[in-house]
Formats: sequence, C-alpha cells, structure tokens
Amino acid sequence: MYKYPLTFTFPAFAISPQITVKDAGGATVLSAAKKLISSKEEVNVSAGGKPAYAIVSQESRITDIPSNWDIKAADGSTLAVVDDDYLSAVDTSKFMSNSLMTSLANDGISDALNLRSAKMYWINNTEGKHLGMVAPDTKSLVAMQLPLGQFIRQMPALFFRFITPSYYVRLGEETKLFMQKKRTFFLDTYTLEKRADFTEAEEAILINSVIIALVYERQILKQLYS
Repeated sequence: MYKYPLTFTFPAFAISPQITVKDAGGATVLSAAKKLISSKEEVNVSAGGKPAYAIVSQESRITDIPSNWDIKAADGSTLAVVDDDYLSAVDTSKFMSNSLMTSLANDGISDALNLRSAKMYWINNTEGKHLGMVAPDTKSLVAMQLPLGQFIRQMPALFFRFITPSYYVRLGEETKLFMQKKRTFFLDTYTLEKRADFTEAEEAILINSVIIALVYERQILKQLYS
C-alpha cells in the first residue's frame, strides 16, 4: 500500500503524456507514459523501473474514438475496465427514483439552460458491472458553467494551468480518494488524498483508473482553456 497523499506530476513539455507518481515521503512509486506509436491508446505503468500495469483501449485509435480501457496486470490479466461517460450538471435523483426519468430530466434541464456536462469515468469489472467512478466534484461542475473560456484565451499561454478542478474517486457509494489539481505554472500537478480504507487489489484498480482519467482530463482542460 502507498503512503498518501500521492502526487501526480506531468512534465512541462513532452510529446506524449508522462506521469511521475510520488508518495507522501517524496519517493517515486510509479511512472506512466502514453505510448506514442500504437494502433490502440496505451499507457504503460512501471514501478521501480519494471513493468507493473498497462492501460489499453479496447478500440483502435485509428478507426474509433477510444472510450473503454482495460487495466492489465504485468501478467496480462485484466483487473478492471474504465469506461468514459458524461456527468450532468443537474442532479434530479433526489426527486425521481426512476433512473431513466432522472436521466431524461437531467438532459432536458441541461439543454434548456445550456449547461455543460462533464467527463467522468466508470470503473467496471470485466463483466461490465459498475464498481465505482472517477468524476469531478460539485464545485468543479459549477465552475465549468462559468464563461471562463473566452477570458482565459485572452491571457498569456499556459494560463490554463491556474484552473484547478477536483475529483472524487469512489467504490460503490463511498469516496475512497479525493484528487485536486494544484495551481502551478510550469508543471501540471495533482494531489490524491485517501478518504477511506481499501484493499491492495482495490488500490491497483483505483490508481490506474486515476492515471487514465488524468491523461484525458488534462487534455480536455487544455482544449477548453487554451
């Protein structure tokens, strides 16, 4: 088990996303790099200089838009599957028990008010059952509705790094981890705090789900605000 909080850092300039993960004592515990040339989206994760995990899209990035990623152990076995989705800025689940009606109401209100949905990531088992999720918290969802894009695009390059969303990482209904982007200029840095207990096997799934979510969230953030 790792010593929390963990720090995830992207280098300022890299052709392909690279992540260094350090524990509370400053020791590097994981390194991750997105493969530059591959028919599928692939992020290789190493520990102590040795391959530990691989996060590989089920779809070809040549003919499709990847939206499902297998988290694989070093022996090639699949631990879990991450599936991207969208989280509505409106939550009517407190007023409607029917999930279909809730979804339709959320979409209808969001469209009427021109609200922006946020990317989120389901954590599934190999049979497709939802185990948990990585998703932006309420404050980040609200901040996304503010007309900041045009303002920030008038600012100096890399100003998007001052946008600091936060995310919760859940298994079931319990938030196990909480991630916050730090306000930095040259390096994209995120901290991951432990909020509840989990097993070592669950930790492997959670951390790798965070890694693939970060790769795409960072890309989305750059597209929105730069």
